[in-house]
Formats: sequence, C-alpha cells, structure tokens
Amino acid sequence: MAGPSSFASCSSMTIRIVPVSPDHVAEITAIYAKAVHETLVTWDETAPDEAAMAAKLQAIQSAGYPCLVAVCEKTGAIAGYALAGAFHPQSGFRYSAENSIYVADHARRQGLGRRLLDALIQECEARGFRQMIAGISRPGGEASLALHEAAGFKVCGVLPGVGWKMGQWLDAMYLVRPLGDGSSTDPE
Repeated sequence: MAGPSSFASCSSMTIRIVPVSPDHVAEITAIYAKAVHETLVTWDETAPDEAAMAAKLQAIQSAGYPCLVAVCEKTGAIAGYALAGAFHPQSGFRYSAENSIYVADHARRQGLGRRLLDALIQECEARGFRQMIAGISRPGGEASLALHEAAGFKVCGVLPGVGWKMGQWLDAMYLVRPLGDGSSTDPE
C-alpha cells in the first residue's frame, strides 16, 4: 500500500482519476477508516475491513453507479476517491444519485476534492442520472459544504439532531444539484 510519502512527489498535474479496481481497495479502506475514527464527516462508527469495502464497491458498481479513485501517475498512491450510490432504494428514485467523496489527509487543499466531484458529476450525467444529492454532517462537514456549493449544489434541507457520534448530536444537511437536464425533461 502506498502512503503519504509516495504521494508527496505528485502534483495535481500527475493525478489521474480512474475507475476503482480491486487494487485500490486497501488504500480506500484506510482513507475511509481515518474518516470514520477521527471525523464527523461520516456517521459510521465502525470502519469496514477490506473485504467489506470490496463488497460495497462491487455492489455499487454492479448497480450501475460510478466509483472513481485519484491515483498518482508517478507512484500509484491513492489520494482520494469518489462514488455515487442510490439515494433511496425505491425505484422512483432511480434517476437520482447520492455522492461520497473522501480525500486522504496528505492530499487535502490541493483541489482534488473538486476534481473528483467534477469527474463524478460527469460520469453520472453520462449514465443518465438527473439529480445528485449530497448529505453533509453539521458540524464537521464545513469543507464538504463549501466544495459542494462551489460545484453548484444548493441546500434543500436540514434535519436537526438526527445523528449521534463522538458524544454529540449531528444535523444532516442535504444539498442537490441537477445533472444534465435535471427535472426539466422526462428521462429517456
């Protein structure tokens, strides 16, 4: 598994965003585990192991949603990942996707979150999705809120005090962004 030192020689110009493969699972698992154990950006309290993460990624891809990873061309180190998934399991929501983006500590504040989000939006549009939803924790999700608003997402609601993690109540803020024609035309 490549780590922060193998990413240090990477610039934003040498990052490729590619579909997730089984080779990426260990580093994705490590990035997510750090978010689970040290932040409020995810409400999971137990991080999945590599087998569970591999199964999750496979299920998402098999359902027709994109999973992308940012890879340093020089070293092969993973700097972050983005995925879309079902917003809700009922079939009427099939044209909407919820996104998740995680960037490794050593790669933050370099514009990588925006590159991953832009690539995910483009991929979801190509697959016929019409709305993208972001669920953001409050407190804890301030950087994610800024990222999503800069990418054209609009706050559409807040569910106050619906989550509990690290000894505090959390709000769930939801944002939405149209993809392609959004809801202005019927789906194909």
